[in-house]
Amino acid sequence: MGKAEPGLKVAADAVLHRKLVWLTLFRMVTITVLLGGTAVVGWDAGLYAVRVAQPLYALVVATYVASAAIAFALRRRRALVPIAFAQVALDVALAGVAVALTGAAESVFVFMYALAIVNGGILLFRRGAFTAAAVAAVVDASTILLLTPGPPRVVTVFVHVAALAAIATVMSYVSEQLRSADVRLAASELELEAMTALHEAIVQSVSSGLLTLDEAGRITFLNRAGAQILGVSAREVRGRSAEPWFGAHPASVARAETTVTHPSGEPRRLGYSAFALRGRGGGQPGGTAVIFQDLTELRAMEEAVARSERLADLGRVAAGLAHELRNPLAAMAGAVELLGAEAALDDEQRRLLRIVLRESSRLERLVSEFLGFARPRPMERRTVDLATLCGEALDVFAHDPAATAIRIERALRSATVECDPEQLRQVLWNLLVNAAQAIAELGAGGGVIEAGCGPAQDGGAWLAVRDDGPGISAADATRIFLPFFTTRREGTGLGLSTVHRIVDAHGGRIDVEPRTPRGTTFTVHLPPPAAASAVALRAAR
Repeated sequence: MGKAEPGLKVAADAVLHRKLVWLTLFRMVTITVLLGGTAVVGWDAGLYAVRVAQPLYALVVATYVASAAIAFALRRRRALVPIAFAQVALDVALAGVAVALTGAAESVFVFMYALAIVNGGILLFRRGAFTAAAVAAVVDASTILLLTPGPPRVVTVFVHVAALAAIATVMSYVSEQLRSADVRLAASELELEAMTALHEAIVQSVSSGLLTLDEAGRITFLNRAGAQILGVSAREVRGRSAEPWFGAHPASVARAETTVTHPSGEPRRLGYSAFALRGRGGGQPGGTAVIFQDLTELRAMEEAVARSERLADLGRVAAGLAHELRNPLAAMAGAVELLGAEAALDDEQRRLLRIVLRESSRLERLVSEFLGFARPRPMERRTVDLATLCGEALDVFAHDPAATAIRIERALRSATVECDPEQLRQVLWNLLVNAAQAIAELGAGGGVIEAGCGPAQDGGAWLAVRDDGPGISAADATRIFLPFFTTRREGTGLGLSTVHRIVDAHGGRIDVEPRTPRGTTFTVHLPPPAAASAVALRAAR
């Protein structure tokens, strides 16, 4: 059997222990009923009160003591085979004493030898049956020869021994059949346990969620990965309907997607396949299985890539247009300045010229910003300490007119990043300006900006800017990084777009999160230096 032998040995010991316990209990009950009952009846009838009844009582007590000793030994679950032989010897001894006390060859308790043989066969199979028969034949023959007078005793011994031998033969055959059945059953149980363990290991180890439903749509199984994706425990959902996630009765589909709400409150995008469970031979469906994956991050990445591609296409088209606008705009501004130098203009005309010059200057600034967004200068990557870079940028921003009434709180922790320092300063500056403008919208004359940075768990770094302004609506949160989208009257809508482009070029990402009860947090995640170098290499190619 190879590797199965230790398992079969353990299973055989467990079976033998169970038999010993039950046969110990059976012996006590049998002795109590047969010998105790006989003693009571004999005492009440006044028969053998001293010669028979009292010894039978003593035999019952001795049986209890011996059975208690065996029960105590069984608690250790050791030396079970010697204990089994002791049980067989005890059964034969009890039968011999009972027979000797109640008439030897004429005793009604001769059948107890047969019980001892049966018990031996049950415990130790063929060797137990024949051992019990041999010992019983010696004890029975000795009892008859010593306690039964007259010539017929030899015939009686022969009949008794032949009967015991016949019982042992039959019991040995039956016990060996039981042994064979026990071995096959134990082997089948071990194989079933091994297959069950393998099935459990496979199902629990897959990275996809696996859920099974009965015909009523109730959950019967949920693997470990599925519990993590759904944010529940398998025990918690067993017996519940799958409707909150996949509908009451998911149809058999090759592929579908659904949006569910995680217990944390976050929406999750799940992709799943459902199919009917059938038995062997393709019988009637016995339920439904659903295999599912969490596609939330994948879909977010796809949206980010699509947004980057749209921005790149828009930048290439608009850059050419902006460049063509810049030259005639400069010529128009120059011509207006020359006109303004004429002394013949009245006050109204000069006011109009100033409006033209102001708007031309604003348009020139917008075109310059857009060209900077659409045609960024090549990155010059260096290894810098993010805390030092952020500290310098915050020192400069603290003296900016936009921050005069704002309290700036810092939480800067050292983190090494590989980046273009000037572009990363521009990212932080734009986020700080955006936060100051958001605070100004409240008109409260002050506010708080929290700026922080530090190392990330993946070996990269993060920097965050938090404000206590009015916040961003859910509708606007999906569009704030698009060029020219702005909610402010004087805004160009290119600040956050530039931030997104620079962060994307560094191989990072930027997340926006509304705060409670108001305010917004922008968090920039930068990759580890090795990943940043790989991004730079791909960009160079």
